[in-house]
Amino acid sequence: MKKTGPDAVWLRGNVRPVWGGAAVAAVIIAGLVWLAVQPAAGIVERVLCGGLAAGVAVIVALFAWAAAQPRLARRGDRLVARLAPFTVHEVPLEVVECVFHGSQPLDAASDTPPLRVGTIVVRLAERATEWRERRSFAAWGSWVDGHIVCDGRWCEPLSVDRARAISASLLEAKREVAAAGPSA
Repeated sequence: MKKTGPDAVWLRGNVRPVWGGAAVAAVIIAGLVWLAVQPAAGIVERVLCGGLAAGVAVIVALFAWAAAQPRLARRGDRLVARLAPFTVHEVPLEVVECVFHGSQPLDAASDTPPLRVGTIVVRLAERATEWRERRSFAAWGSWVDGHIVCDGRWCEPLSVDRARAISASLLEAKREVAAAGPSA
């Protein structure tokens, strides 16, 4: 997807965190394949090990695909928000108020000065009570009290400039939708 227009990606996903899990999965798959090709393995063991190896590969591929999907995008007059691997929400642009750069502690339970991770925060209008909260995958962010918060570890690198670019895209999209009128 492109960065501007009625179908545009505003914040890309990040597959880098999946690589650690993929490495572990590769070791598991190799072990299962090794067990399956042993001369002493019977047909049941071969089928079971082969099936498990294929299942692990499919699961890793699905999570890699999900991690690569955009966190924020525009689809016509909607903001597409993905804060869980297999859940997408389409929020009307008219209820999206602003986008800004933020940060949150990596470990809120620690007594030491917290390390922080960058975030992108999308604030929704208070009047949009039906969009106040949604379930999310905590590692990717949160959606609480009308704020969509994208965690910087699971999306493209974040900066104040990236937040400004998303905010500018939001403003342009809202103008386009308003100019198109109520039929958009």
